Amino acid sequence: MRRFSALLSVVAAVLLGLVTVGGLSTAAQEATPAATSAATPNLTVGQLAPVGERFEALPGVDLQFLNEGQAAAAPGQSVVLYRVILHGGEVPHHIHPGATVLTVETGTLSWTLQAGTVSVKRPGAEPEQVTEPGTELVLNPGEGLSYNAEVVHTARAAGDEETSVLIASLFETGQPLITLTDEQGTPTS
Repeated sequence: MRRFSALLSVVAAVLLGLVTVGGLSTAAQEATPAATSAATPNLTVGQLAPVGERFEALPGVDLQFLNEGQAAAAPGQSVVLYRVILHGGEVPHHIHPGATVLTVETGTLSWTLQAGTVSVKRPGAEPEQVTEPGTELVLNPGEGLSYNAEVVHTARAAGDEETSVLIASLFETGQPLITLTDEQGTPTS
């Protein structure tokens, strides 16, 4: 259960970092104070940086890359562990380049499915599969999600308090961590 929760947390963080490489990099550069991060954020899977430092990816949405490594059992894939911190911002429609699991650490997460299938995990309950576009899932600490590439979704804090999500992902190396899309999953930039 602990391993699954940690993996779910990593996935959530990825979801919150929903932005194309160019758009997210530019937003992070413009919004991050110099004291927060000496390095320019790199959102390319296999080269994610800065590691360990929290930086603003979108207004009201921070990212913290915790670890990343090549997956020997899955050539061309990278395992990514990161945290998404939502404090008044929203991650618009987006997708990720692979499988994600996430767990809410603190606060309450509002995650809305636009296309695809997501598995909802709540302590003491059987996993629930959700496929209906427009379904909003509200998750509390210890609850999580898992989903594959091409699942279009949005994310935000459900309340006024800061929400932290730990996300673990197996993503295609060399791809952007997040790609902004329309509701159907067509990239917008």
